[in-house]
Amino acid sequence: MFKYLFLVFILIGCSNTDTLKVSKKSETKEEKYLLLKGANLYSSGKKSEALLVYEEILKINSKNIVALREKAIVEGQLGNIDKAEKNLLQVLALYPKDNLALKNLAYLNFNKKKYKKSLEYLEQIPLDFRVDQDYFMLGYINFLNKKYKISINYYENIENESIFDNILFFESYLKNLEKVEKLKIESFLTIENKVKNSKSNTLKLSNFYMTSLKRDDLSERVLKNYLTNNNIDKEVINALIKLYYKNGDKEKVKKASNLISK
Repeated sequence: MFKYLFLVFILIGCSNTDTLKVSKKSETKEEKYLLLKGANLYSSGKKSEALLVYEEILKINSKNIVALREKAIVEGQLGNIDKAEKNLLQVLALYPKDNLALKNLAYLNFNKKKYKKSLEYLEQIPLDFRVDQDYFMLGYINFLNKKYKISINYYENIENESIFDNILFFESYLKNLEKVEKLKIESFLTIENKVKNSKSNTLKLSNFYMTSLKRDDLSERVLKNYLTNNNIDKEVINALIKLYYKNGDKEKVKKASNLISK
């Protein structure tokens, strides 16, 4: 497991179908047996023992793609980063379309802050093989490259709402919204929907709308959205009251205050 400042990145294993087809053509019965043995040891948490098995396979056949890649995964998870990267590059040399090798090389380079190289690998990964972690990296790298609209497009593909609890991810998302002058209403609704159950993120987004975008209407909407989907919350209602006071809307201040007194 590799810890990065923003998220936890995990080198992933398991075989991908195309690689299996290529590898099976040249595998001996002994290699197949050892691959199964290595997989069983790995799934049992015996990573060091699995590593020895993959090394044994590679002594038999140094071009066994699955063994090379699975060895890289184990090396990486055991902290042997250089060995992991070397094995992954060997996999790509034998089979340039290995999605898992591409993905893990993207993760490794992202952790090293080699964003340009990471992006090169990420962009080769097919759409149907991408997950939230990939979209985060694609979005963040484009954010760093000041391609804010492209960054937003990638961020909007992220489905797991828990990522919005990550401060640096959320702040980079808001920076994107601030930098892009013209955005479709859907872009705002997307992020509002993602944070609707998080009070802290709702308050941050409301404050961002009010102070950075000067959009009190959006600030009000995101606060109301939270109250619609959750229990009445005094802190969120007080944020609404503060907003109404600012705009001199005494009637709305009274209605919001009544919600607290009930």
